[in-house]
Amino acid sequence: MTQSSPYEAWALHLKAAADPLRLLILRVLRQQSYGVLELVHILDIQQSRLSHHLKVLTQAELLTPRREGNSIFYQRMPSIVSWVQTLYATLDDWPLPREVLQRQQQVSEERRQLAEAFFTRHAGEFKERQDLIAEYPQYAQQALALLEHAGVQHHHAVEVGPGLGEFLHELARRFNHVDAVDIAQEMLTVAQQRATQDNIRFFCGDLAKWFSTYSQHPDLVVYNMVLHHVPDPATELSHAGSILCSGGHLLVTDLCRHEHQWARTSCGDQWLGFADEDLMNWANEAGLILQQRSVTALRNGFQVQCLLWRKPSTGTE
Repeated sequence: MTQSSPYEAWALHLKAAADPLRLLILRVLRQQSYGVLELVHILDIQQSRLSHHLKVLTQAELLTPRREGNSIFYQRMPSIVSWVQTLYATLDDWPLPREVLQRQQQVSEERRQLAEAFFTRHAGEFKERQDLIAEYPQYAQQALALLEHAGVQHHHAVEVGPGLGEFLHELARRFNHVDAVDIAQEMLTVAQQRATQDNIRFFCGDLAKWFSTYSQHPDLVVYNMVLHHVPDPATELSHAGSILCSGGHLLVTDLCRHEHQWARTSCGDQWLGFADEDLMNWANEAGLILQQRSVTALRNGFQVQCLLWRKPSTGTE
């Protein structure tokens, strides 16, 4: 955007925002990116009409598009402009219309079912598919190093999506109690069969279901190479942050943003890695403070990032 004066820049922003549907689009994209067809369903409008509004918001630098194969995903563009931040904050306080929220939840459920179906079909070949991108030893060492230097309390840890259970073994050596949480029973069974320690509890479901069952606040929640399979990473991190104990930690290991489309069909990836600012924004929204971050470049061209956040202490401990 190359306006000759701030007056023209502001006029473009204000004109772009001065439409109820465009405001709703910005609200729907609060913490999530959606493809065009997903937005058509969520907003229940024709694609041609939606495309016009997406173009206006993109030209005003309120949205940023991202192409993934034949699909284009949109997300809100972060801004340092005070009035745009005020616009976002105001919109985010508004509840979504009930029917829009229901359709948004339908999209999330469809994504979740795709992930579950993939791992159900390929549980027996999980390691071979995962190793196409990153082998366990390539990221486990940096994840463990972050834990060792962060002063994490070693009472209770939860790993979401433990895969074959390699990292569960390390957690069980360091924590009194460990929970393995997975939406695919087939994957959970494989991890359970490989487990050698008796301080690991296995639970089929997502983190929300686990918490509603046990109502426990762990010291550590772990996502190792999992978030790129999750339908709604922002909501997942928000929930993880909410259930952590005061002073607890969230450990995330995942791919940096990439453009290898084959990962979707070969590995069941819903997201082609994550930009650093996306993970940081989601964690900040969850009230978490970054402790440490490291990035490892792999020989196949991928990069793995490992981040450790801390939930602020309440001061009563």
